[in-house]
Amino acid sequence: MNKLKRFAYIIEFMIGFAPSLLLLTLGVVFSPVIFVGLFSGDLIVLLYAALVFFGLCGFWGAISLLVLTLHPEQENTKPKRLKVYVALGVISSAIASYSVGGTNVYLLPFIIAPLFVTLHLVYVQRRYLSGSTANRVAGGI
Repeated sequence: MNKLKRFAYIIEFMIGFAPSLLLLTLGVVFSPVIFVGLFSGDLIVLLYAALVFFGLCGFWGAISLLVLTLHPEQENTKPKRLKVYVALGVISSAIASYSVGGTNVYLLPFIIAPLFVTLHLVYVQRRYLSGSTANRVAGGI
């Protein structure tokens, strides 16, 4: 893969994940408050904790997909585990998109951008995610 294509993947990832990464960072910063809220008996706090946890797993999966796309010769996460990470991230992102879309429709494109970036990276790494070893030989798309 040439340098321009690598640069384009990195820029796509940074632009697509910037707003969601900001929300995830806020969730991690306020995780002690969420943790304390778990003991208060309020069930909505459990949803917030799950969103932060799923978001962290999903972001790890997205980073793994990006690294796998940039360096197809290096296997970093097994395909089954990567599918779980990506699925958890998609669930978290979909719930966040639904709640943000309900409050402000104009922010929705910024919040759903990670879904499209992840979809693109999953499409690029479809051979790897299907369990095929062709990714190491073909080098992705």
